[in-house]
Amino acid sequence: KKIRGIDNGWFTETATMWPGQKFSLALKDFSNDSILFHEQSEYQDILVFQSSQYGKVFAIDGVLQLTERDAFTYHEMMAHLPLFSHW
Repeated sequence: KKIRGIDNGWFTETATMWPGQKFSLALKDFSNDSILFHEQSEYQDILVFQSSQYGKVFAIDGVLQLTERDAFTYHEMMAHLPLFSHW
């Protein structure tokens, strides 16, 4: 079964929000075996795969949402709110 954004061992964003540019990530070992989860829900296409440089990657509807490599930035922002609310 063809997965949105996956072709020849690469994931490429399919977003139309940024015309004239694309972002691609290589799957680990350029293999479709690197796809950890894929499901079409009632509302969106959900994909989790292992990339060669960014670790596990989460994409919704062909658009990158989060990677292991940049997750610390989200964790830091989520931690600030509760930490500073106790002053």
